[in-house]
Amino acid sequence: MKKLGLGIQALSEFKANNLIYVDKTKIIHKLIDDGKYYFLSRPRRFGKSLLVNTIQELFSGNKALFEDCWVYDQWDWEKKNPVIKLSFSEMSYRKDGLEDALELCLAELAKEHGIRFQTSGYGNRFLELIKTVGKDTPVVVLIDEYDKPIIDYLEKYQLQQADENREILKTLYAGVKDQDRYLRFFFITGVSKFSKVSIFSDLNHLTDITINEDCAAITGYTEAEVVKYYREYLEVLADKFNLSQEQLLEKIKDWYNGYSWDGKQFLLNPYSVINLLYAKAFRNFWFETGTPTFLIKHWKETDHKLNRAMNKLVNESEFNKYDIEQINITAVMFQTGYLTIKAIDHEENKYVLDFPNKEVRDSFLNFAVEHYAKSSADEMSYIVDNLLESLADNNMECFFSALRSLFSSIAVKQLDKVKNYEGFYHSIIYIVLKILGVRIACEIQSNFGSTDAVITTDNYTYVLEFKMGKAQTAIEQIKKKRYYFPYLSNKQKVILVGFGFDKAERNLVDYVVEAVLES
Repeated sequence: MKKLGLGIQALSEFKANNLIYVDKTKIIHKLIDDGKYYFLSRPRRFGKSLLVNTIQELFSGNKALFEDCWVYDQWDWEKKNPVIKLSFSEMSYRKDGLEDALELCLAELAKEHGIRFQTSGYGNRFLELIKTVGKDTPVVVLIDEYDKPIIDYLEKYQLQQADENREILKTLYAGVKDQDRYLRFFFITGVSKFSKVSIFSDLNHLTDITINEDCAAITGYTEAEVVKYYREYLEVLADKFNLSQEQLLEKIKDWYNGYSWDGKQFLLNPYSVINLLYAKAFRNFWFETGTPTFLIKHWKETDHKLNRAMNKLVNESEFNKYDIEQINITAVMFQTGYLTIKAIDHEENKYVLDFPNKEVRDSFLNFAVEHYAKSSADEMSYIVDNLLESLADNNMECFFSALRSLFSSIAVKQLDKVKNYEGFYHSIIYIVLKILGVRIACEIQSNFGSTDAVITTDNYTYVLEFKMGKAQTAIEQIKKKRYYFPYLSNKQKVILVGFGFDKAERNLVDYVVEAVLES
């Protein structure tokens, strides 16, 4: 029984220590055959570093490492290429500054390749390294986690450092395009995709394979791969939980599947799957490796509504890049793995984004609530139980009281920087109900206007409107604009609910309920 490769990012370790390696070499081989300059964005802990190392070992001709892989008899092992690899996750830029860290890294690479630099400055030396190493045999350049010196400084008070590091990286890549004859393959990975103008202005020939269908499964695990490579571990887990293989797989997929970059192939998080099989327990493994504090802070500061780009068609520009000056929260959430592509309308070239799975959805939303509310776990449990029961029983008095308790738990200082109180409260309601698994949709566009929220249970459809001021104003708007018309044909009874907020009290102050009798 092969061992689990927890946290292993070097292919040589898999062979030496009898670890399970999920073979991605068929996709990698096609990638290398099809082109030369590539960029790939994937979330943290999703296999990027192992992918880069695998490419390195291929071009280095280390045939023995690939004995059990698809590529074993498909590669010319005699034809080797020198490799220059820069891994920003291994650089000491936090301690020494990015310029000095790059200089140190390049000095080590020069020593590795037996080169004595004739130029000065990290930009010139990077080009000199490519030219010298690739003079006789074209060189392979692999850059892993290129954006780490930027995304590590995205807190508001650190943005100046992020901008300085961006300019340093831009200088590093300047001139690479003109070195084509010295290059065999050029591959960059990262979490984020900053615009080409801001960093890759001179690398405008990079092919972005982030949402390319052929490369969708280049990292992450398909269900078939999990079954093929981890069968023995699945059997142990099924016995522990007294589940059939099919039942276990459904539970694993519910927790850790759902990532997609083409809307067709849905992948499991490799880090979470391996930890599940090791710990023999379902937990939020991936989420615990890095909490989205920056996202929540930025979300509050910009009055961003979490539901704005979820479960609705959005343009690719909504999530495909971002810049330091104008950070797009939807783009950040997609690129960091909190949102993923669930479907694509190819005619309109639009995408549906949502949380990938239970691990990410529950963890993110719980984390968000904790940053708004300061309730204890017991208090929050009591509140959410009341919310659920009141919706099931159509008890709006109880629902209103539970929401008031929730908002009362939000510390006053949390509201000091809030500009749009309605948007703030909408987000809180959406987060809490989403955690509970309630079917809720927000800001629904129809011929009748934009509805604040619609909640659907087995027996009721609630059409909700929130207003700063009187609840009667909210209920009148629902009726005047006929927000409830699209739901009259549903089997559920339609209930209209208007809520009134008071800015001074910072809470709900009244509500009005009406049942729709027309059919």
